[in-house]
Amino acid sequence: MKWISKINQVPQVAVMSTDLADILRFCISPEEFVPLRREVEILHRYVEIQAIRMSGSFHFAVELPPELAECKVPKMILQPLVENAILHGLEDVKDGIVTVRAWTTENRLLQICVSDNGKGADQAMLDALLSSEEEIENPKERRAHIGIQSVLKRIHILYGTDYGMTMESEPGSGMTVRIYLPYDKKKNTDRG
Repeated sequence: MKWISKINQVPQVAVMSTDLADILRFCISPEEFVPLRREVEILHRYVEIQAIRMSGSFHFAVELPPELAECKVPKMILQPLVENAILHGLEDVKDGIVTVRAWTTENRLLQICVSDNGKGADQAMLDALLSSEEEIENPKERRAHIGIQSVLKRIHILYGTDYGMTMESEPGSGMTVRIYLPYDKKKNTDRG
């Protein structure tokens, strides 16, 4: 596919096929935990596909301190959050921005924040996003929220219910999703 697109002078298809292949290899790899820098690399691949698909209608930025680059996190916990921001938050928004930031707190938490300047959501929508699938009656809404709910469930299974995520938003003002994970530099870099 990549070489056919190059021969036919459609470079976007070559980029998208390379990105998709990298994402698929990452997804099927046996590791449950990956360095945060690798999670961010795959996130860039996903965003590159979406940017081509959406004609570059949004900007993407990552703030990852070097000391957290090798910190181990559950694989594929950021992509569903960024996907939600791009496909739902930035829908019909000009000059959209999605930002991913990571830092540690004094009480030994690793926080990863995904924020956008999109259309936001009301409290009922935030509650639905963090509720269990069974509580959402509309099948279309249930499918749209499955990625966020999956991330929250995985965090609870791996670390317990003391960790998880929060969401903040108001209609018209974007959304911020914060993931809270335990941070122990030795464990987070030696795990997996």
